[in-house]
Amino acid sequence: LAQRPNEVPLGELLGVGSFCLDRILQDLLGEAAEVEAPAAKRRRGGPQALCQLRPPPVQSRHDTGVRTCAFTLAGAPLVLDRFMQVMNTIRVEKAVDLYRYKGVVCVREASGGLKRAVMQGVHDMCQFQPRGRWPAGEPPVSQLVFIGRDLDEALWGRLFDKTQEGALETAAP
Repeated sequence: LAQRPNEVPLGELLGVGSFCLDRILQDLLGEAAEVEAPAAKRRRGGPQALCQLRPPPVQSRHDTGVRTCAFTLAGAPLVLDRFMQVMNTIRVEKAVDLYRYKGVVCVREASGGLKRAVMQGVHDMCQFQPRGRWPAGEPPVSQLVFIGRDLDEALWGRLFDKTQEGALETAAP
C-alpha cells in the first residue's frame, strides 16, 4: 500500500467498518442484535452491511446522584464580603462534592459603582475575577451554576438571597 497508494480499492477499505461503533461493541461483548445500516450510508452507495448493536446495559456507569442547581439573584447587587463568606463556606463543606461551578455576579464597589465579576471553580479551587463595570442601564443580576453531588439547593438559595444588598438591612429583627 505504501508503494502504490493509488491502487488501493477505496470502496473495500472504507467499507471495512473499522470505525463502526456497533461492530466494536460486538467485538467487545460477543453479543449482537442486527440493525440495518443508516440511510445516510445507503444513499452514498456504501456497502449495505448490517451493523451490530448490543442491548443497553442494565446498570448505567454514570453516577445518577450528580445534578445541577442554578441561582439567579436579580434586583440588587451582591455584598461582596457576604457573598465570599457564603462561597467559602460551601467550598469548605462540600469540596469533594462540588465538581464544577461558574457564575457572573454584580457587586458594588466601595466607591458606589457596580462591577461585573466572574467566578469559576472545581472542588475547593475557585477563581474570582473582576470583569469591568456593570453595563449602564442594565439592572443588577447575578447568576450561579453548580454541578455536583448532594447539593443543598434550598439552603444555598436562602444563603445567596442574603448576600444581596439590602437583604439583611430590611429583614425584621
